Amino acid sequence: MLTDNKYKINLSTWKRKDHYAFFGLFEQPFWGLTTEINCTRAYNYCKMAGVNFFLYYLHKSLHAANSVKQFRQRIERDGPVEYSSISGSVTVSRTDQTFGFAYFDYHPEFKEFAAGAGEALRQEKMNSGLRPAPALVSIIHYSVLTGIRFTSVQHAQRLGVADSVPKIVFGKLSEMNGRVLLPISVHVHHGLVDGLHVDQFIQLFQEKMEVR
Repeated sequence: MLTDNKYKINLSTWKRKDHYAFFGLFEQPFWGLTTEINCTRAYNYCKMAGVNFFLYYLHKSLHAANSVKQFRQRIERDGPVEYSSISGSVTVSRTDQTFGFAYFDYHPEFKEFAAGAGEALRQEKMNSGLRPAPALVSIIHYSVLTGIRFTSVQHAQRLGVADSVPKIVFGKLSEMNGRVLLPISVHVHHGLVDGLHVDQFIQLFQEKMEVR
């Protein structure tokens, strides 16, 4: 995992220093939104090519997140930092109706990413209990609710505990007027990420789901 490839943000020259300070006073500084991604082309491509669609859109979303620097920024003990690259974790459902956390590296090439992420998911399915890695922040926290086409999501959160990792949830695919739609919820720390940056992420993710 990429945990130390980062640099400290200079607060004296950072244009967001006032926003960072303002939202840093909030007990609950996260905000979020829910929308849908038109993934018709990507879905049809994966179906024809025999590609795992979940790993495909997971990769494209992580690619988009890495392209927006605010999604690579975190608040650590000594202040805000920016990672050169971020990876991910995702909830994994098990046959005993519990879940675990799988951790995987980001790779620009899908084939390499899918091999590592797929193995991480397979291993976690065979585990039991929870093995969280709270010290690992150079990631996106992903969750998947494959049976629910949700319109909003609220996360469990421990107030008073430092947390600035973006949280992204995917929902149940639906077909409407010939389109395949994927619900997505995005929650971010407002000291680092504004609506403009979430919009950039959503637009990039949408674009990446429209081309091979």
